[in-house]
Amino acid sequence: MEEYLKRIADSLERAFPLDPNVEFFDRAYAFIWEPDRNHFSEVGNISTVDVSLLKGMDKEIELVKSNTEAFIDGKLANNVLVWGARGMGKSTLIKSVVKAAGSKSNTLKVIEVARDDLRDFNKLLKILRNINKKFIIFCDDISFDVNETSYKSLKSLLEGGLIGGTQNVLIYATSNRRHLLSRKTHKDDNFMRWEEELDERLSISDRFGISIGFYECDQDLYLEIVGSYAKELNIDIGINELNKLAIEWQVQRGSRSGRVAKQFIVSLLGRI
Repeated sequence: MEEYLKRIADSLERAFPLDPNVEFFDRAYAFIWEPDRNHFSEVGNISTVDVSLLKGMDKEIELVKSNTEAFIDGKLANNVLVWGARGMGKSTLIKSVVKAAGSKSNTLKVIEVARDDLRDFNKLLKILRNINKKFIIFCDDISFDVNETSYKSLKSLLEGGLIGGTQNVLIYATSNRRHLLSRKTHKDDNFMRWEEELDERLSISDRFGISIGFYECDQDLYLEIVGSYAKELNIDIGINELNKLAIEWQVQRGSRSGRVAKQFIVSLLGRI
């Protein structure tokens, strides 16, 4: 009987839109939005590293941190786009700063939205606009190809055009592209119309008030990141030997980044 009732409850949850209130969002400080199920999944702990482990990005951390604190305090704040090279800590920067801020404030909540769900942004905003909380919508690794139109929902949100007056919602996004939309040549004969559409597509990045770019790190920064992880994890190995092994790992991988540094440390821990 209990299993039967549970199936009925699950069916009802899928059949009717979730209408959460303030008390619902007090359950956690992070959620994943699942519009197909009309559901918010609670996240007990954001998977990231402590802000102190992020090296070579002090100015960027302070920029996102001060913007987030202003938002919590009810002051004017910007939407944030962090773009650039893979593995350089774009997502980690946002998650680490937001996690630190959220742990100190019951007002701030984070909701992760998958790229494919951006087209349903208006449904989410209709829920959040009347909740007395501050919401950061986290969109990780977003970009759009030529034939996609879901970017228009994001563009409208950044302009305040979907439902208007949503003062309690900000967008924090990451992307490997400076411009979120593909610049591939369109084969339509109407060249002028395509030029206008291309301008509209490329301008979406400009609607983020804060845009932070990351490039591949040099060897000094790479070794600094390695050393920071080694110190945090109490790895007992001489600095010269650590650097030698880290460089060998980097050469083998063919790239240098914070991600590669972390992967090296994980491998080193397995060996020692």
